[in-house]
Amino acid sequence: MNARKKQIIDVAHRLFIEKGFASTSIQDILDGAKIAKGTFYNHFSSKNECLIAILEQVQNETFLLRKELSFGKNKDDQEVFIEQVHVRLKMNREHNLIALFQSVMHSKDDDLKQLMQKQLVRELKWTSHRFIDLFGNDVKQHSLDYSIIFFGIIQQMIHVSKIGTKSEYTLESIIRFSLQRVKLMIHQQDELDAPFFPTNWLSDQEQKEEISQIQLKKQIINRLKNLSDHMNKEEKNKKNIEYIEFLLSEFQASEPREFLITSVVRTVTEVFDESIYRSEVNDITELVHQYFATK
Repeated sequence: MNARKKQIIDVAHRLFIEKGFASTSIQDILDGAKIAKGTFYNHFSSKNECLIAILEQVQNETFLLRKELSFGKNKDDQEVFIEQVHVRLKMNREHNLIALFQSVMHSKDDDLKQLMQKQLVRELKWTSHRFIDLFGNDVKQHSLDYSIIFFGIIQQMIHVSKIGTKSEYTLESIIRFSLQRVKLMIHQQDELDAPFFPTNWLSDQEQKEEISQIQLKKQIINRLKNLSDHMNKEEKNKKNIEYIEFLLSEFQASEPREFLITSVVRTVTEVFDESIYRSEVNDITELVHQYFATK
């Protein structure tokens, strides 16, 4: 990301927190960044795009950090899970995302509300999959309920920890306590009890079915092939083409190398940030995230 674009994003992010998303105008961003209107539109078509860029940046960084934490570790390692949740909560705190979410959810922009809902759905799905990793398929039908309860405990614990008379509790201690509470529920769960939210509840909310890992892999390969074909005809930067063809070769292998791919994806999202292929690369990156989330 070039310095000018980062400056715009940083100023917009600060203003969205200070004034609220709906109350921040493009002119406010221009004034804060001390740039001309043309400079803004060279990078973004709207204020919404600024917000999307902020969320994409946080999402990509969270995904990669979580993958780094899990590399070479057992899927049922609860300490890894605690660290992975901690990563997201730290990112939320560092970027003031809770205040940003609240600002957008109070706006009248339905597209942005759907964007925020998508972020929530993605996190709940990730957590549901991780609970299955941690505790086995026996918890599968209740995994969404456990995810919702888990984050509900965390949110309330964080809130109360800030209003007490003693020093604030650490995020890690709150995550650890919340996981212990959910573990007790899992151990006491009657297998005949019906879940409150069925496992396909969020798929219905998104109006689509869960995509299998095989389907995702096919989609990624097809998108990478198409992108490679276009770039070989039009793109002059051979290095950029090499990145895409490397990812294509990895996904065409029987066992794509997860850690290597996620490392390259981090580079790809940066080098294509100003490219005409940025939107397509972002879509492929999202599919890659989904693919490894289902492993």
